[in-house]
Amino acid sequence: MKLSKKNLLLAPTYTGATGGFLAFLFLGAIPGLLYGGYMGLMMTASLFGTPVEPTMMAKLVTGGGMLIGLVSSLFFFLVMGALLGTVAGLPFMPLLKSLAKRSERQELAAVSK
Repeated sequence: MKLSKKNLLLAPTYTGATGGFLAFLFLGAIPGLLYGGYMGLMMTASLFGTPVEPTMMAKLVTGGGMLIGLVSSLFFFLVMGALLGTVAGLPFMPLLKSLAKRSERQELAAVSK
């Protein structure tokens, strides 16, 4: 694999985003669906009145609410994971920069031969 300066410097961010995605899978998917479904039911109740009848439109609004809750939970976990990965990787930036410079020098030496 070719080690570029950009890939090495973004490695903590990508690692944090991956950790955020795994945390979303184990911690955030079910609550996102639950609260999104509740939001969809509240929208359905305000649009069509209470008691909510199980019509196709009510089901679509509730399903849309679940989808919005799931996606917003996913974005939250991804952004927070990337942020935490970046902050945790800040002390290692000088090491990553020196590795990136060394790999660039090796690539230039291989090209000039």
